[in-house]
Amino acid sequence: MHSKEKINVLRDKIDLLDEQMLDLLVQRFSVSREIGKIKASGGINVGDPNREQEIIDRLAEKLEGKLKRNDIAAIFGPIYHISKKLQKK
Repeated sequence: MHSKEKINVLRDKIDLLDEQMLDLLVQRFSVSREIGKIKASGGINVGDPNREQEIIDRLAEKLEGKLKRNDIAAIFGPIYHISKKLQKK
């Protein structure tokens, strides 16, 4: 198999993984909406920096040597932003 063919096969794998990640994010955001409903009915603030840090800490420990803490935080920053936006609706 030539380099271009190998790259195309790997890109197909990336495309599949991208779709799976988005499917999981949609599920995560659905749960966030449910949390938002509970928070709204209980008068609880949407933002919880401690929870966000707990998630980053847990994942950084789990992925030690595979992904840097700053990279995990960079990935999850936009996810937190979208989740909080959905919780406010």
